[in-house]
Formats: sequence, C-alpha cells, structure tokens
Amino acid sequence: MATGFSVLDTLNKNSKRGIDTTPKARFRTKDISIHKIYSNVKNFYPQEGIEEKADEILAVGLIDNLAVMYEPSEEGEYKLISGERRWRALKLLAERGYTEYELVTCQVRNPANEHEEKIELIIANSSRNKSVATLLREERELKEELEYLKENGMKIHGRDLSQGRLRDVIASMLHVSKTKIAQMETINKNLIKEFKEEIDKENINFSTAYELSGMSEEQQKEALQRLKDNGELSHKEIKEMKSEKLEEKAVPDYDTEEKPEEVVEKSESRIVNYDQELDQEEPEEYEEPHPVGITSLCYNCKRYLECNVRTSTCTSCDRYINKTEAEKTEEQRYSEEQDRIDRETKRKLQELHDEKKMEILPSERKRKEIEEATDKLCGYVCDKLCSNRKAVELNTKNSMYKEEEMNNYCYECELMNYVQELKDAYEKDYRK
Repeated sequence: MATGFSVLDTLNKNSKRGIDTTPKARFRTKDISIHKIYSNVKNFYPQEGIEEKADEILAVGLIDNLAVMYEPSEEGEYKLISGERRWRALKLLAERGYTEYELVTCQVRNPANEHEEKIELIIANSSRNKSVATLLREERELKEELEYLKENGMKIHGRDLSQGRLRDVIASMLHVSKTKIAQMETINKNLIKEFKEEIDKENINFSTAYELSGMSEEQQKEALQRLKDNGELSHKEIKEMKSEKLEEKAVPDYDTEEKPEEVVEKSESRIVNYDQELDQEEPEEYEEPHPVGITSLCYNCKRYLECNVRTSTCTSCDRYINKTEAEKTEEQRYSEEQDRIDRETKRKLQELHDEKKMEILPSERKRKEIEEATDKLCGYVCDKLCSNRKAVELNTKNSMYKEEEMNNYCYECELMNYVQELKDAYEKDYRK
C-alpha cells in the first residue's frame, strides 16, 4: 500500500543536510498536503487572526508560500518553519469544505541543526507586528542561539559570527536599530520578574519598561506598588521617581540613632566630667550644611541610550562623548571659533594699550594732558580771532567798521596773550 513517501523522503537526514545551504535567490518547492504538515513547538509567536487570514486567502488566494523542513514524526512528515498562521487558515478553509486548499506549495528548507532552525524561524517572523513581550522574547532567544553558535565556532549560512558584535548581527536580522537592540538587552537583563509579567499583560509599554530597567530592584518594587495602587504607571511617573531618588542621593544620610549602651556610657561620662565641661568654652553654633549634588556625565553622553552601565553618580568615563559638542553643526562651530578669535584679539589689544600706558610716567602724562587742553584752547581762540579779523577787514573796506567790533577784537587778543602766558608759566615751572 502506498504510504505517500518518495525515494527522496527516505534519504538519510544527515546526507540531506550536507547539501550546500548558502543563501540563494532560487529554492526548491514542493506541493504538500496540509495534513502532512505539523506545527513547530519552537514557535513562540501568538497565532491570532486566523479567521481574518482565512477570509483573505479565500478572497485573493495564498500569496506567500510556507517554509517547512522534512522531519517525520507522529504528528506528520514536515515541520513548519514559517507560515503557521497561513497553514492554520488553510486547514480552517478545508474544514469548511474548500478542498482546493488542501495542497499548498512549500519551500523545503534544510537547517543544519536545531539552533539554525530556531534562527530561521525567528527571521521568518521578523517583519510581522509584535507586542512588547514578543519583541523582548524574540531578541532574547535569537541572542541565545547566536551566542551558542559563536561559542562553538559555528556559522549561520556561511556567516562568521566571530567577527563583530552580536548586537549588530541581531539588529540586521530583526531589521531594527542597534540602539533598540541595546534597550531590549537592558530590559531583559535588569527588569524584575513582576514587571515582565505586567509586560505580558500589556499593562506597561516599551518606553516605561526601559525607564524601569534603569532603576535598582528596590526602586522597581516601589514603582510596582504604585502600579498596583493606581492601576497604571506612565513613562513620565517613572522619570519623576528617578529624579526624586537623585535628589535624595545628593543629600547624605547620617545615622543619628544611638544604641542604649552608648547612651548610658555618654551619660556617665557627662556626670564625671561635669566640672570640666563648665570650664570649657561654649561650642560654636551649628551651621546647616549645604552639600552640592552630583550631576552624572551619563545624562549628557551621546552613548546614553546604548550604554548598559550608566549611573546617576558618574563623574568620569573613558567612553564619554559630549552630546552637545558632538551634535553641533558646522555653522555653530564656525561661529564659536570666530567669537574665540575676537575675544583673543581684544585681549591682546588691551595688553598692548596697557603696556604703552605704563611706559609714560604719571607726571609726564599729566603734563601732556595740560598741553593738549591749552592747545585746544589756543586753537579755539585763534579760530575766533581769524573770523573776527576777516569781519573787521571786510567792514573796513566797506567803511562800516564799528567801535564795538574793534573792542571785541582787542579783548580776544588779550585773551590769546593770557593763554600763552599761562602755557609759558607752566612749562617754566615744570622745568624747575
């Protein structure tokens, strides 16, 4: 009786896996009955929307083929790698009487081992919409499989995992940024079990979970209690809690409680030395300390999001990159450089001015100031005399010269002579 097996199906599994599995654009397909296919227990992705997927296939047909591997078992002959929701939708249509959907075209894969099988399963589901819990599990399990291959010197489809960081490989496989992968690693590593359960229940989102992962276990438990009391916990509330903790850390706590034995000893010593204490000077009044809080370098570091060891009290780090300086534009850098040059030029000019000023003695400086003042006064008087002289000459020619103008002219001459006498007297006195 025919069993449905072909000659190829009876080949040894190891010999089939010896075939070249280097990634190619072409692949082998086979039409397989949906009843010979069974679910993969390694598939942790939720199987939702089967009804909608069945209606979609009924309307336009199956667009993407399934991916399977030949591995006979009690459940069937071919284990699913990709397309479980489509397979379940096809089974639903067959149960409804649409027998034309019992045969499905599949790509037959040959993963070298169970680790490669798990990686292929995750990559095949990397583009679907996922919850936060599924995202975190996806990253965690993919990292575990890649770490195993790397530690054992194995490759994935010819890719050498010993070169570069696994984080970069995971980011490329899941089609997300390296920063996002770093955030997922932090959540998987630092978040307490209770909050991971809240993620499964979709009570907190990704950003809230990431903020929580940056807190200590004790602080996370306080936040968990707040979630239970209020029924919700937002990203903003977590940031406020972290700020409060930073302020508390800035003020040192002093243990002011004393043990009973210490109190008795101190009381006895005070009684014995009472006379001596009276002779001593009164202590100075207590002055309240004002400690200065530490602002962590981490908050202004460009690597803040991808760093797994950031703290609220960091004062020095060999990986620190100033975020403000690193993100400056060329225009900002040029403007700052010009401002620096202007300040330096102004400083040097001021130094030259001060040097010249110190070369002149105070008495010499005062003499020059007086000479400048008298020269200005003489110049002013000369200008007046010249203008009056021209007026007098003009009026004389026109026979309109008045006695008052002549008197003014004589007065200004006397003033000029007086100024010159003052100047001569000062110079004579200065020479003495």
